Amino acid sequence: MPTKTCATHALWKWEGSLDEALKAKLLTAAESCWAYARYNAWSYLHDETLAAEIVEEALEVIHAYALRVSPSPTAEKLSVRLRSQIRRVTKQRANRFKEEPKGSVLDIEMYSRVDNPDPTDLLYLEQVIDLLTPQAKEVASWILIGYSWREIGRFSGVDHNSVRRAFRREADAALIQLGRGTHRDR
Repeated sequence: MPTKTCATHALWKWEGSLDEALKAKLLTAAESCWAYARYNAWSYLHDETLAAEIVEEALEVIHAYALRVSPSPTAEKLSVRLRSQIRRVTKQRANRFKEEPKGSVLDIEMYSRVDNPDPTDLLYLEQVIDLLTPQAKEVASWILIGYSWREIGRFSGVDHNSVRRAFRREADAALIQLGRGTHRDR
């Protein structure tokens, strides 16, 4: 259950090492940004309970900033920086979530771009897909649905050119294994 205020436990990592002035400033900043953290956690992650983790992660950066800056920043300046860091951390966490493809082979066939494929081509495609690794099969399912290489790269967290090259290598190896030579472009 989410709390309405930010308690002193947000500074638990530096409990013994913080001087009282900095501790008070960081607590003031954390309390002033608490509602904003809850709002961002709900807006981007759809889970308000993650606000405490987000504030703690953002406070690590703000704590390091407060220690290295001379003269010591004011509570208002720390609040502004904490607010910015909370948004950054929340967006980073939201970008880590990956869309997982759902459906069946029938869905893939239904959404494929080819309206009336030749049955022998479908059998050949099934043979090629059977020889691929699980990762390449996943990429093949995304291709059949109609995703671009850039979208597939974004889903997998890898550069789209790397995904394309790795998939082409595996597909070419499967084609050679079936005795069909190299990949043919259509």
